[in-house]
Amino acid sequence: MKRVFIAWLAGAATAAVFLAGSTITAAAADLQPVPPPPPPPPPFTWTGFELGLHIGGATGTNSVNVFDTFTFSDSVNNTGVFGGLHLGFNYELSSIPVVIGLQAEYNFTGIDGNTSAVPFNYLQTAVRQFGSVDGRLGYAFNNILIYAIGGFAYGDISEIINFQVAPGNPPSITGYPNNRFFDANRYGFNVGGGIEYNFYGNWTARAEYRYYDWGTRGFNDAGFGAPVTIAIPNHTTRETLQTGRIGLTYKFAWPYASAPLVAKY
Repeated sequence: MKRVFIAWLAGAATAAVFLAGSTITAAAADLQPVPPPPPPPPPFTWTGFELGLHIGGATGTNSVNVFDTFTFSDSVNNTGVFGGLHLGFNYELSSIPVVIGLQAEYNFTGIDGNTSAVPFNYLQTAVRQFGSVDGRLGYAFNNILIYAIGGFAYGDISEIINFQVAPGNPPSITGYPNNRFFDANRYGFNVGGGIEYNFYGNWTARAEYRYYDWGTRGFNDAGFGAPVTIAIPNHTTRETLQTGRIGLTYKFAWPYASAPLVAKY
């Protein structure tokens, strides 16, 4: 009987020691400091290189003046679509949310138009390709950027002119098929503005308006006939274009100014 009592007493003591150890361990765990939540990520920054694609529509006007014994003038409207790519770099100032940048773009187009009216038996123009090198200046509302853009513009423009002095008279242009072709690289300026939105990670979407003006260029072509050669240049053209576009851009930088700091314990 004595042995049974001693065994029971030893078991009870062991259980008490185990429970006491568990209680002490739990209490010690409760005394451990709770780490604070991680800090919120810093605001989005527009600083970095970017590459993107865009597509849009355009409408323009080509004004033509032919200098004969009298001056003959007409214009043709051209419309179409275009698409291309843009490459640039932006830098967001640290003191104020102002973004400055430089961008270059190149566009393939299907922009053309034609007309048939006195004094031109036929007049056609086509913007075959165009591009620009521009500066950008914008104000950032975190991940939304409102900006102005403008700079140097290049255009590859083709024109066909079939000129007649009076209704019913044959055109003053020689050659087959009685059309004169004028293909030229044109240089001018462009200006516009837009809005860009960072919607996910390093991706942004933009909507933009741009006006292009390639100025007035003169041509001297004997094919217009003897009366016209008294003027040099014997005809001039001026090409302008208005465009609207949407684009998708990838920015080669972290989407935030720096990675969030993680506390270590």
